[in-house]
Amino acid sequence: MSGGHGASRLASGEIEHLADERARERSSAPMWDVNVVVLAYAVLIAVVILGFQGVATEVVAPIATLGLLMVWFSARRRGKKQYNNFYNEELRQLQEVLQRGGSRNFALSPLSPRETEILDYIAHGYINKQVAHKLGISEQTIKNHMSSILRKLDVNDRTQAVVLAMYYGWVSSQDKEPRGPITSDKY
Repeated sequence: MSGGHGASRLASGEIEHLADERARERSSAPMWDVNVVVLAYAVLIAVVILGFQGVATEVVAPIATLGLLMVWFSARRRGKKQYNNFYNEELRQLQEVLQRGGSRNFALSPLSPRETEILDYIAHGYINKQVAHKLGISEQTIKNHMSSILRKLDVNDRTQAVVLAMYYGWVSSQDKEPRGPITSDKY
Protein backbone atom coordinates (compact mmCIF):
# COMPACT_ATOMS: atom_id res chain seq x y z
CA MET A 1 0.00 0.00 0.00
CA SER A 2 1.47 3.29 -0.97
CA GLY A 3 0.86 6.61 0.71
CA GLY A 4 -0.30 9.87 -0.73
CA HIS A 5 -3.16 8.72 -2.94
CA GLY A 6 -6.28 10.81 -2.63
CA ALA A 7 -9.44 9.18 -1.39
CA SER A 8 -11.28 10.44 -4.44
CA ARG A 9 -9.20 8.10 -6.62
CA LEU A 10 -10.83 5.02 -5.14
CA ALA A 11 -13.19 3.65 -7.77
CA SER A 12 -16.70 2.62 -6.84
CA GLY A 13 -15.94 -0.95 -7.88
CA GLU A 14 -12.87 -1.01 -5.63
CA ILE A 15 -14.95 0.18 -2.67
CA GLU A 16 -17.57 -2.49 -3.36
CA HIS A 17 -14.85 -5.15 -3.66
CA LEU A 18 -13.29 -4.09 -0.36
CA ALA A 19 -16.71 -4.07 1.34
CA ASP A 20 -17.33 -7.56 -0.08
CA GLU A 21 -13.99 -8.86 1.27
CA ARG A 22 -14.57 -7.42 4.72
CA ALA A 23 -18.17 -8.68 4.86
CA ARG A 24 -17.07 -12.19 3.83
CA GLU A 25 -14.40 -12.19 6.52
CA ARG A 26 -16.83 -11.04 9.19
CA SER A 27 -19.59 -13.45 8.16
CA SER A 28 -17.25 -16.44 7.90
CA ALA A 29 -17.60 -16.90 11.65
CA PRO A 30 -19.83 -19.80 12.55
CA MET A 31 -23.30 -19.15 11.23
CA TRP A 32 -24.99 -21.20 13.90
CA ASP A 33 -27.47 -19.47 16.10
CA VAL A 34 -29.74 -20.86 18.79
CA ASN A 35 -32.55 -21.68 16.34
CA VAL A 36 -30.29 -23.72 14.06
CA VAL A 37 -28.76 -25.61 16.99
CA VAL A 38 -32.22 -26.37 18.41
CA LEU A 39 -33.36 -27.61 15.00
CA ALA A 40 -30.28 -29.85 14.69
CA TYR A 41 -30.88 -31.22 18.18
CA ALA A 42 -34.56 -31.89 17.39
CA VAL A 43 -33.57 -33.80 14.24
CA LEU A 44 -31.08 -35.84 16.24
CA ILE A 45 -33.66 -36.67 18.89
CA ALA A 46 -36.25 -37.65 16.28
CA VAL A 47 -33.78 -39.95 14.51
CA VAL A 48 -32.70 -41.58 17.79
CA ILE A 49 -36.31 -42.10 18.94
CA LEU A 50 -37.30 -43.56 15.59
CA GLY A 51 -34.28 -45.85 15.71
CA PHE A 52 -35.16 -47.09 19.20
CA GLN A 53 -38.78 -47.63 18.19
CA GLY A 54 -37.62 -50.12 15.61
CA VAL A 55 -38.55 -47.98 12.63
CA ALA A 56 -36.80 -49.26 9.52
CA THR A 57 -33.59 -47.61 8.32
CA GLU A 58 -35.34 -46.84 5.02
CA VAL A 59 -37.66 -44.49 6.96
CA VAL A 60 -35.13 -43.08 9.45
CA ALA A 61 -32.45 -42.27 6.85
CA PRO A 62 -34.64 -39.96 4.72
CA ILE A 63 -35.93 -38.23 7.87
CA ALA A 64 -32.36 -37.66 9.06
CA THR A 65 -31.32 -36.44 5.62
CA LEU A 66 -34.26 -34.06 5.42
CA GLY A 67 -33.48 -32.76 8.91
CA LEU A 68 -29.84 -32.16 8.05
CA LEU A 69 -30.83 -30.36 4.86
CA MET A 70 -33.14 -28.12 6.90
CA VAL A 71 -30.30 -27.35 9.32
CA TRP A 72 -27.90 -26.63 6.43
CA PHE A 73 -30.46 -24.43 4.67
CA SER A 74 -31.20 -22.48 7.86
CA ALA A 75 -27.50 -21.87 8.52
CA ARG A 76 -26.89 -20.87 4.90
CA ARG A 77 -29.84 -18.46 4.90
CA ARG A 78 -28.65 -16.94 8.17
CA GLY A 79 -25.12 -16.62 6.75
CA LYS A 80 -26.36 -14.82 3.64
CA LYS A 81 -28.45 -12.44 5.75
CA GLN A 82 -25.47 -11.78 8.01
CA TYR A 83 -23.21 -11.22 4.97
CA ASN A 84 -25.69 -8.75 3.45
CA ASN A 85 -25.89 -6.81 6.73
CA PHE A 86 -22.09 -6.72 7.04
CA TYR A 87 -21.67 -5.76 3.37
CA ASN A 88 -24.07 -2.82 3.69
CA GLU A 89 -22.36 -1.70 6.91
CA GLU A 90 -18.87 -1.97 5.42
CA LEU A 91 -19.91 -0.18 2.23
CA ARG A 92 -21.51 2.64 4.23
CA GLN A 93 -18.41 3.01 6.43
CA LEU A 94 -16.03 3.06 3.46
CA GLN A 95 -18.16 5.64 1.65
CA GLU A 96 -18.22 7.81 4.80
CA VAL A 97 -14.42 7.67 5.01
CA LEU A 98 -14.16 8.81 1.40
CA GLN A 99 -16.71 11.59 1.86
CA ARG A 100 -14.77 12.89 4.88
CA GLY A 101 -11.66 12.96 2.73
CA GLY A 102 -10.02 9.94 4.37
CA SER A 103 -6.94 8.54 2.76
CA ARG A 104 -6.95 5.66 0.30
CA ASN A 105 -4.77 3.73 2.69
CA PHE A 106 -7.28 3.99 5.51
CA ALA A 107 -9.93 2.48 3.24
CA LEU A 108 -7.60 -0.38 2.42
CA SER A 109 -6.84 -1.37 6.01
CA PRO A 110 -6.78 -5.14 6.49
CA LEU A 111 -8.16 -4.72 10.00
CA SER A 112 -11.77 -5.16 11.00
CA PRO A 113 -13.54 -2.13 12.48
CA ARG A 114 -13.21 -3.64 15.98
CA GLU A 115 -9.48 -4.32 15.50
CA THR A 116 -8.99 -0.76 14.28
CA GLU A 117 -10.87 0.55 17.32
CA ILE A 118 -8.68 -1.48 19.67
CA LEU A 119 -5.48 -0.45 17.91
CA ASP A 120 -6.60 3.17 18.13
CA TYR A 121 -6.88 2.86 21.91
CA ILE A 122 -3.46 1.17 22.03
CA ALA A 123 -2.05 4.05 19.94
CA HIS A 124 -3.30 6.45 22.60
CA GLY A 125 -1.46 4.63 25.38
CA TYR A 126 -4.21 2.43 26.73
CA ILE A 127 -3.17 -0.95 28.07
CA ASN A 128 -5.21 -4.11 27.47
CA LYS A 129 -7.09 -3.84 30.78
CA GLN A 130 -8.11 -0.27 30.03
CA VAL A 131 -9.26 -1.09 26.50
CA ALA A 132 -11.23 -4.08 27.80
CA HIS A 133 -12.92 -1.89 30.41
CA LYS A 134 -13.63 0.86 27.88
CA LEU A 135 -15.22 -1.58 25.39
CA GLY A 136 -16.94 -3.75 27.99
CA ILE A 137 -15.21 -6.96 26.91
CA SER A 138 -12.68 -9.26 28.56
CA GLU A 139 -8.97 -8.66 28.61
CA GLN A 140 -8.51 -12.06 26.93
CA THR A 141 -10.67 -10.86 24.02
CA ILE A 142 -8.39 -7.83 23.66
CA LYS A 143 -5.37 -10.15 23.64
CA ASN A 144 -7.03 -12.29 20.96
CA HIS A 145 -7.70 -9.20 18.84
CA MET A 146 -4.10 -8.03 19.31
CA SER A 147 -2.82 -11.42 18.11
CA SER A 148 -5.02 -11.09 15.04
CA ILE A 149 -3.80 -7.53 14.44
CA LEU A 150 -0.14 -8.57 14.68
CA ARG A 151 -0.74 -11.47 12.29
CA LYS A 152 -2.66 -9.37 9.74
CA LEU A 153 -0.10 -6.58 9.77
CA ASP A 154 2.81 -9.03 9.84
CA VAL A 155 4.53 -7.25 12.72
CA ASN A 156 6.16 -8.54 15.90
CA ASP A 157 4.74 -6.26 18.56
CA ARG A 158 2.07 -3.68 19.33
CA THR A 159 4.46 -0.76 18.86
CA GLN A 160 5.18 -1.81 15.29
CA ALA A 161 1.44 -2.27 14.72
CA VAL A 162 0.69 1.24 15.98
CA VAL A 163 3.50 2.81 13.92
CA LEU A 164 2.31 1.03 10.77
CA ALA A 165 -1.34 1.96 11.42
CA MET A 166 -0.44 5.62 12.00
CA TYR A 167 1.74 5.66 8.88
CA TYR A 168 -1.15 4.44 6.73
CA GLY A 169 -3.72 6.61 8.50
CA TRP A 170 -5.76 3.74 9.94
CA VAL A 171 -5.54 5.27 13.42
CA SER A 172 -4.91 8.84 14.44
CA SER A 173 -2.92 10.43 17.20
CA GLN A 174 -5.79 12.75 18.12
CA ASP A 175 -9.36 12.72 19.41
CA LYS A 176 -9.11 10.38 22.41
CA GLU A 177 -10.06 11.67 25.82
CA PRO A 178 -7.17 12.12 28.22
CA ARG A 179 -6.66 9.40 30.78
CA GLY A 180 -4.67 9.42 33.95
CA PRO A 181 -2.39 6.78 35.33
CA ILE A 182 -3.83 3.48 36.44
CA THR A 183 -4.40 3.87 40.15
CA SER A 184 -7.08 1.34 40.98
CA ASP A 185 -7.82 -2.36 40.59
CA LYS A 186 -10.67 -1.53 38.25
CA TYR A 187 -8.25 -1.85 35.33
